[in-house]
Amino acid sequence: MNTAEEIFRGALRRALGEIVREDWDAMTQASGPAIPKDRDYRRYRREVKSLLRDGAGRTPHPRLVKAAAILISTIVSLFALGMAIQPVRAAVLRYAIRAYDTHVGVRYDAEEPVPSVIEEVVLPAWLPDGWTLETNFATDYLVTHTILDAARDRIMLDQHIIKPDAETDWFDNRDLVIESVLLNGRTEARLFTSAGRYLALTWTDGYVFTLKTNSDAVDADMLIRIAESMEHGS
Repeated sequence: MNTAEEIFRGALRRALGEIVREDWDAMTQASGPAIPKDRDYRRYRREVKSLLRDGAGRTPHPRLVKAAAILISTIVSLFALGMAIQPVRAAVLRYAIRAYDTHVGVRYDAEEPVPSVIEEVVLPAWLPDGWTLETNFATDYLVTHTILDAARDRIMLDQHIIKPDAETDWFDNRDLVIESVLLNGRTEARLFTSAGRYLALTWTDGYVFTLKTNSDAVDADMLIRIAESMEHGS
């Protein structure tokens, strides 16, 4: 083994020890799709465990340690995520978010055919206790609902068709934070948070769905749970 390889293996060993030692047992003992039992994964696990073993080696350069840490954490994260995600039944979609002076516009690009009209209205299977749903109006292209509690706190629920050539959702961009969320382990969503103004969650499952509220009684977890109870074609 040459000096460069020794340094890299040492850096990789240290990076692994720092990043995944606490989580490794949980990962390897877990059951279900996150931990496959195929030949490739067994080889991968052996190699990583061998690098985790104590052994003599040179102290690697800090930059190499950082690079190895980024490398191995990326590998572990991508592997675990890739194994955990179930096949997605909905159309694969790409989000295009464009910023303007006062707002952002969201456009959804479909990679496979999607309905040109609303053929099925999808409703939540779960609402918080004391909350009810009212339909505002419905057309071939857009259906809107209001989810209410006794204090008249509101969540707006929209379902509309995908129009790949147009920005169809608009959000105030003041103090805006956009995060990615995974619904039911397989459907990507976007969470829009504008502090003190509104909270919105948007995702696609054959259609575009948006939950939006400005109520202090609603948090992101509530929106995510409502969204996870909605499945097109279920």
